[in-house]
Amino acid sequence: MPPETTFIDYVRRRRWDLVRPDAPAAAADEVLTLLGLDDASLTRWAASGTVLVSLPHASPNVFDPRTRVCWYAGTLQRRQADPPHHLRVVLPHINFSDLGWRPYAWWYLDEDGKVRCHRQFSRNKKRKHVTVASQPPMDVTLDGATPTDLHASRVARWGADLAVSYMLVGSVVERAAGMVPGPVATYLPLSLLVSFVQEHAADSAAVTGESGVSLLAWCRLLTGQAQGRRVGPDGVLVECPAREATVFDNYSNLAMLSLLGDCHVLGGAKMAGYWPHVQRRVDALRQVAVEDMRDPRVVVVPDADLLRFAGPSPAVAEQLERQGVPYSQGLAVVEHGGFAERVDPFEPVGSEAG
Repeated sequence: MPPETTFIDYVRRRRWDLVRPDAPAAAADEVLTLLGLDDASLTRWAASGTVLVSLPHASPNVFDPRTRVCWYAGTLQRRQADPPHHLRVVLPHINFSDLGWRPYAWWYLDEDGKVRCHRQFSRNKKRKHVTVASQPPMDVTLDGATPTDLHASRVARWGADLAVSYMLVGSVVERAAGMVPGPVATYLPLSLLVSFVQEHAADSAAVTGESGVSLLAWCRLLTGQAQGRRVGPDGVLVECPAREATVFDNYSNLAMLSLLGDCHVLGGAKMAGYWPHVQRRVDALRQVAVEDMRDPRVVVVPDADLLRFAGPSPAVAEQLERQGVPYSQGLAVVEHGGFAERVDPFEPVGSEAG
């Protein structure tokens, strides 16, 4: 069977690992539905000829200009009668020193128009390199929060760890923003790709058949070339053999996207700049690749002045300036509702992904 089918079957088996064991049945079902890991979403993903892939960090915030990636994916999906499935491959191994996404706190707008900050974690010297996925799930009620953020905070407590909590917050907010037009997106942690590769590299009985043998060899070669890091007892990443890793080096992580089928990886100019290194890693693996395995292709998300369409009100902009943080898509949802559903800020350019 194609590698992506084998991987989807693996995700189907492992999806309950993302849910807190004591979650009530209704809450557990909601978690899987919001993450696009319910049966209907997985079936749609399996039937999608092309997938869009984005790589957000695990965080309750998505600040401008990173807001444009999911917005662009939803825009591409709306333009097509049979839209590709969107895979939000979330990076759960990031730490609390990540200033691009600021996962140590959640900025939200309350019902009185005040920008509030729920501080989830300390960024002091000893703890700022602790990984998000090594922490327990979020369990907080946001003071004065509006309905979308209240919903996000309530469902977030049923994630298996803090990274999954943040994935759930992202899903609720992005759906409310209109960036996910229906059941056309799946959120999954990068760690599932890592564990899939490790399992198949280590177990000769994991896959059968000629294509299965090739997949096994591909996974073995990737782990043989990858650099590994795992979460230590203090929650900080330490170097280790790839077979024991929580996460691989960046180029190996991106090479694993070959397992997702015909995929277009949405990114910025920075990703496009280092993509030739990823391609060399993919080329080195091709000697043992499954016949129908496709190379992931990078798609540079067009520049767009998103704040012109869904920017902060003067009162909110003033508060953000005082707090020293950018505008986020969560704040934009409170001020503008489903803005991504109403506005297409991206000019169609030639042949688009999907």
